[in-house]
Amino acid sequence: MLMKDNNQTVTNNTYHPHFVGMSYLVGTSETTRKVLINKSLRTLSTIFYSTTSSADGYDNNKYKDIPHRFAGEGDIKFNQWLAGLIDGDGYLGTSKGKYSSCEITLALEDEKALRQIQNKFGGSIKLRVGVKAIRYRLHNKEGMIKLINAINGNIRNSKRLVQLYQVCDLLNIKPINPIKLTNNNAWFTGFFDADGTINYSFKNGCPQLTISVTNKYSHDVEYYSEVFGGNIYFDKAKNGYFKWSIQSKLNVLNFINDYIKLYPSRTTKHNRLLLCKTFYELKELKAYNSPHNTALYKAWLNFEKKWNNKCTPT
Repeated sequence: MLMKDNNQTVTNNTYHPHFVGMSYLVGTSETTRKVLINKSLRTLSTIFYSTTSSADGYDNNKYKDIPHRFAGEGDIKFNQWLAGLIDGDGYLGTSKGKYSSCEITLALEDEKALRQIQNKFGGSIKLRVGVKAIRYRLHNKEGMIKLINAINGNIRNSKRLVQLYQVCDLLNIKPINPIKLTNNNAWFTGFFDADGTINYSFKNGCPQLTISVTNKYSHDVEYYSEVFGGNIYFDKAKNGYFKWSIQSKLNVLNFINDYIKLYPSRTTKHNRLLLCKTFYELKELKAYNSPHNTALYKAWLNFEKKWNNKCTPT
């Protein structure tokens, strides 16, 4: 127990002048406590950057953003997802040794995902001419600093990691090597939103569902097999690429129930992922092969209609 001015009692196990705002003042209002906490976070931010700059040559004291470790859980998940998306369908670049930029290209129907990024970091979104695709571009320095701080430590794609280091060098930000991936990281969803597919096809008259992720380099998809099981194989098509895939009902539903429901897709793929349970239920009933005048077959047609509906999560 500590005594403060005006005879207010402070309940705090450890006292430090920089953390006094985190104490809970007995007799003060909720609003006052929130103000004190916010002041303490700003102080912590200043301490963090002033003590992690000069030794390694990065003057991070110029950037006063609250460190990533003080971000809310929702922000952390979003940043992890964003890093995965950039690893898959993004680009980090520098030009003339002065300017940095980030570009992300997605299918036209996934505009909502890019709008979420734009709302957080700024930038522009434009339709690509001649193709059904849309591109997000950010080159504002302040926005780039904020974006790099958000994804730093979660970029791991072979090409993108080099780009991250180049941008960090230009912006005088210390690059962080990629952290070890676990199933508690939204990076997998971001990379899946970029380079993943979910579809079914008929084999011997029976529908077979497959979830897959493709990339030019095997080690960029090995993360999936290490965490979620499945197989990786090389496909000679399109100059060759590696594909991770899962097909068994157990692996697919575990992937969705144990991971995707915690770290949902932000693109139109979200719709199909949530329909997988219905797919297996109708498959077991052989609804796809039922007489066309039955309710079972109509249920299959309704499923197909929903499956092909390219709606994005709200």
